Amino acid sequence: IMKNLIVWCVFVVASILVAQPADAGTQDFLLVNDTGVEIFYLYVSETNNQSWEEDVLGENVLPHGSRVVIEFAGRSACLWDLMVADEEETTVTWTGLDLCRTSTVILRCNEEGCWADTE
Repeated sequence: IMKNLIVWCVFVVASILVAQPADAGTQDFLLVNDTGVEIFYLYVSETNNQSWEEDVLGENVLPHGSRVVIEFAGRSACLWDLMVADEEETTVTWTGLDLCRTSTVILRCNEEGCWADTE
C-alpha cells in the first residue's frame, strides 16, 4: 500500500509540473478530502483558463479522509479552480482559490452543499 501511495504521489506531482524548470511554486498545497465520498477525478486549472487541465489523479482514487500534496513549478498565477468528480462523474467546482495565500485546502460537503476551507 505504501508503494502505491508513493507512486500515486509522484504521479500527482508530475501531472502538475510544467516543462520549464523552476523552484517549487508558492501555490503548493495540501488537499484534504472531507467530502464524504471518494474522489475519482481531480482537475486543477488557473482561474483564467477556459478549460480544465488533465486529471491529476490518473488511475488513482482519493478516498474520504485522505490527503495529497499538490506541487507546482514554473507557475505564477495565484488564483486557481478545482473540480472533483466521484465515481458517477458528479462534479463539484471551487473557483478562485488563492493558492499563494493557502497551504491547505479542505474540501467539505454535507446535505446543504460543498465548500472549501483554506488554511
